Amino acid sequence: MTRTIDFHYFVVRNGATFCELHAVAGAEPKIMMDDSGSIKMKLSGSFLPPEEDVNWLTDEIRPVMVIDGTEYSLGVFLPSNVAETETGGSQRVRVDAFDRDWIVKDYRMERTLFLQAGTKYLDAIGSVLAESGITLISAVDSDEVLAEDRADWEIGTPAIDIVNQLLAEINYEELWFDQQGAAVLEPKATATANNIEHTLDETNVESLMLPGISRTTDFHSAPNVFICVCSNADKDSAMVAIAENTNPQSPLSLARRGRRIPVLVNVDNIASQEELQLYADRMVTDSMLKGEVIGVTTCLLPGYGVGDIVALRYGELSAICRAKRWTMDLKVGGHMDFTLERVILNLE
Repeated sequence: MTRTIDFHYFVVRNGATFCELHAVAGAEPKIMMDDSGSIKMKLSGSFLPPEEDVNWLTDEIRPVMVIDGTEYSLGVFLPSNVAETETGGSQRVRVDAFDRDWIVKDYRMERTLFLQAGTKYLDAIGSVLAESGITLISAVDSDEVLAEDRADWEIGTPAIDIVNQLLAEINYEELWFDQQGAAVLEPKATATANNIEHTLDETNVESLMLPGISRTTDFHSAPNVFICVCSNADKDSAMVAIAENTNPQSPLSLARRGRRIPVLVNVDNIASQEELQLYADRMVTDSMLKGEVIGVTTCLLPGYGVGDIVALRYGELSAICRAKRWTMDLKVGGHMDFTLERVILNLE
């Protein structure tokens, strides 16, 4: 399978392309995704000095990969550290940049935030994002509303903490930004055969998988019963939801472990009893993801975001996984290194 690949690094000012950066051969940029951090994606690399007067404080960088003439945007990044160097008469600009999560993390509330009972969660989240400077939003709608008046967040609270707390209360993923720079608000995705976003199959040339994988397993003290309790001040009694791992294919399950390993999880706020049960059920699913970690290397594959659901087939291994981390080398002949957490359910 032969592909023609090229890369461009556009400087974006006020939403429009301002100029283009040129990567230094041998020190080309790479993109790193880690869904465990509040900032999910980072771009690092060295460039030739720009021909235009780039404002490193406010301009953004949009890397693009071109495969056989088709452009694939790889995200929008705001420089966090810029170092200009000169060696042997050659000038270089080393740039470290974060996705727009950084903007939300950097903004701290200038007032005590008050949210009125009955406010839709997504409206509240949208207003906090707008206050922090984010207006481009891609959201899956939700009818959930705040059950009570809220004034939980004092002056100086990072906006990203508020956004992620509200998202968690309706069982949405943490805030992340897609390849176009839009804030993504979406329900948590339980990895199943029905919502696979990518397939990596060693027998399929389009997967571009390289030989060899790594597998590690750690089930030490992993719980299989989750007791979630939410005690809101304005409620007469606490809401309680219990979820058990009864999946016969999971080595953590009650039947296969032969014992109950419960854990108590206190939840500050949740939209409803139904959402609390979904929260508990999700904790069971997440616990099954933490047993086996698989490392896979491929050639460059555009279109991967944060926490994508991946079907993996390699030799006798056939599984559904969640992409926890990946690194992409932005150069011809570059690779992607994936860290996948396996759902214990096998693919049929």
